[in-house]
Amino acid sequence: MFLFIIFYYFGTTNFVFSAFKFKLKIKIMKKSILTFTFLTLVMSTFAQLPFTFDLGVKAGINSSKITTDNPSAVGYTYSDFKSDVKSGYNIGAFARIGGKKLYFQPELLYCKRNGQSSFTNGSQTLNLKTIQIPLLLGYRLINLKIASVRAFTGPAMSFVTNGSSVNIISSTISQFKADNFKSSIWNWQLGAGVDVLKFTFDVRYEWGLSKLSDGGSTTNIGFTNKGNVLTFSFGFKFI
Repeated sequence: MFLFIIFYYFGTTNFVFSAFKFKLKIKIMKKSILTFTFLTLVMSTFAQLPFTFDLGVKAGINSSKITTDNPSAVGYTYSDFKSDVKSGYNIGAFARIGGKKLYFQPELLYCKRNGQSSFTNGSQTLNLKTIQIPLLLGYRLINLKIASVRAFTGPAMSFVTNGSSVNIISSTISQFKADNFKSSIWNWQLGAGVDVLKFTFDVRYEWGLSKLSDGGSTTNIGFTNKGNVLTFSFGFKFI
């Protein structure tokens, strides 16, 4: 009977652990399939278009709001967490490939984002530094010789870098934990822009598709954090 209990316990534990790993793999596969499908659509579309190529640099400011989902700590509910909008910046380069109407725009950006949240027993500030790679599909709504108006959308993947930190002002709970930042974060962007000669201006909104960190408390009860970002950027095409 004792051996049966042992076998049953470890068998059940292994089954639960295997199910968790399978579920995690499914989530990763879904994001990978979405990105692959998006890129396949982009490449198949541009294979039939006259080829144009632009290369440029850009910089901008962002406004971030870090939200807390499903807080489960004893004595806390979602309404206890107040998220404030904080500003940051981004800088990097972009390429634009396509025809007169449709285009594909990959970017490589260094982004610094900040977040602040307050709750019953304190507050926390979040300093997040990432390398971001947006992959955007765009369409020129108006395309003149010296100016154009366009809209775009697509996924963006961010890699958290060293220097990201959390400042905690609380003795009882930790909504954000720097040690629990995810190594990669998936987002989706939607925006519009204006080009005048070699100058370009963009405004875009970004939704968090995956969590950027797991929080925790003194009793090791977790929180899930996601970020939504509004970004204004200015660029120059030198090719």
